[in-house]
Amino acid sequence: MNLAALIVVLIPTLLILLLVPILIGVYVYRDARRRRMNAVVWTLVAVLAPTFIGFIIYLLVRSGYADLACPRCGAAVSAEYVVCPQCGAALRAACPSCRTPVEPDWKVCPRCAVPLPEEARQAAAPVRRKDKALWKLLIAIVLIPLLLVGLAVLGWTTLTSSGSMSFQPVTREELETLVTAEQLDQIEYAVQSAELEENTACAFRYTREGGRDYYYLLYVPGGSDSPHTSFGQHTTLFGTTIEIELYWTSRSGDFYAISSSAKYPPRLRLTVGGRRYDCQIWDVDFNPTPYIFEVSKTPPIDSSADS
Repeated sequence: MNLAALIVVLIPTLLILLLVPILIGVYVYRDARRRRMNAVVWTLVAVLAPTFIGFIIYLLVRSGYADLACPRCGAAVSAEYVVCPQCGAALRAACPSCRTPVEPDWKVCPRCAVPLPEEARQAAAPVRRKDKALWKLLIAIVLIPLLLVGLAVLGWTTLTSSGSMSFQPVTREELETLVTAEQLDQIEYAVQSAELEENTACAFRYTREGGRDYYYLLYVPGGSDSPHTSFGQHTTLFGTTIEIELYWTSRSGDFYAISSSAKYPPRLRLTVGGRRYDCQIWDVDFNPTPYIFEVSKTPPIDSSADS
């Protein structure tokens, strides 16, 4: 099991699992405050109760607490408010004599029996807020489990994928026995181009029939006779990478053969003397490594470098 791939899958999954309670908690707290409910208690109920039971109970209970706003300034108000505490707008009609709240269709004040004039019965009633945040939250609750399923499928594909690699130096004399003269000329041309650029290596990639075995002939300027070599291959959700670390020894370069088994062509990540090297990869139709002892006599294809 690939530990790196396991971490890549588990960390986003845990973050997503924590995201749902956080979204529910933020929504319930803000909504309960506007409705003059106990925001802290209802937030704890909605977040801590399992399988959204607390959230469902809150949605049922909150229907008895209207979410009203002032029609003039939009401030949160209660149904009992006569005027808006923010802007002073009249929210309910009141008796001009005793200031008792009255209904628009009343003719006489029930408290002081004073007739109510038409203008005294007019007021801008509070408006009910449109709860757009609830729909967004419900959509997120539905989409997040689907995202978790997708991550699980990708993670399982990554964790169950198998692969291996091997790495060894190749001398120029050995290389001459592995390829034809024409193929050697093609290799030398790419090597000369790589040596003209700073911190640049080149590699020739041969894909064996079937597409799961890949063979690289890697040329590293300044990496000849490295006293210490570190290499490895790992697979994540984003593909397979071969990592190679060499010591800087001199201005001369050396060849290395790499054999890799992977689902897709691996990327090369090369470090020499602590410096990251760009690696130009050329696809060829012959095997330039000693891992398969078959020499292709067919001429090389017109290769193009991968940046």
